[in-house]
Amino acid sequence: MRADSSPKIGSGHVMRLSAIAEELITRGKTVIYIGQFAELPWLATRINTLGFSQIFQSSSEFFPDPASDILILDSYTLPVDDAFIKPGNWKRVVTISDEQTPSYFANLIIHPGISENWVPAQDAKFLIGPSYTPFRKSIIKLKSFSMNVGLLEILVVGGGTDPFNFVEAIAKNLMGIQGQFCARLFSNNFSLAELDSRFTCVSIGPELDMYANSAELVFTTASTTSLEFIARGTAVGIGCAVDNQKDYYESLAQAGVAAQIGKFSNGRWNLDDKKMSEMIHFKKFREKLMKNSLGVFDLQGVTRIVDEILKI
Repeated sequence: MRADSSPKIGSGHVMRLSAIAEELITRGKTVIYIGQFAELPWLATRINTLGFSQIFQSSSEFFPDPASDILILDSYTLPVDDAFIKPGNWKRVVTISDEQTPSYFANLIIHPGISENWVPAQDAKFLIGPSYTPFRKSIIKLKSFSMNVGLLEILVVGGGTDPFNFVEAIAKNLMGIQGQFCARLFSNNFSLAELDSRFTCVSIGPELDMYANSAELVFTTASTTSLEFIARGTAVGIGCAVDNQKDYYESLAQAGVAAQIGKFSNGRWNLDDKKMSEMIHFKKFREKLMKNSLGVFDLQGVTRIVDEILKI
């Protein structure tokens, strides 16, 4: 596994590969992780406890065996001509790719998400769409699309690192919306100052899964995180921060499994106050999104991916 994470890069690359690694390790395969993650303690905990046989910070520390080793790569920043990823170093190369991914050589390309119309630039076998989207084993379906009557539980998550201060922007917007709800803000760089009793701050980490299993509404960025909530069957409002989120921002809304709530441009979030208010005040709006999410992801994508990797 070769991927990096940081507050600037985000955690999506590593999280996707960690889901595949989790399945490979469960099957008794030897899996090695190579890359950066130290700046994100919660992610470091996941990588260090998942069961990797070895963990390296730099690719210079590992020498692959081209007769047996398979490289699984997820990156936007690694140079295409990087010596470590040259095809001759590996038995096979697998990439997790989208429109922003450089044209890395690959024997197998995986394109997670809901769209099935994407075609890679190079001629290689590729797996695409909901049936080939990897999720962690801790992701579970909500028991019902119609949640219990009571105080609306809202989660606000700006991906794994929130580099564009999505959580803060959403919190300020929610402050102006009338009504009672419980909003949990997952952020490591935002305090509760100026917020009322409806808001609680929670550090990004393993607690997210616990709260996600009961939340009826989530505001998040159109990233890997948004797919996890849709897979659970949650009502999701999505914001678009960067170019590599545009595909999810458009395709998830077109499929009716998420609602667009705004974009980040010129250094600030431009949020749709009306849409956010509707998602909070109209239960039928949320239930429609939740119904549409049912069956989109069956949570078996990582099993299919690993089956295909072990065939190549």
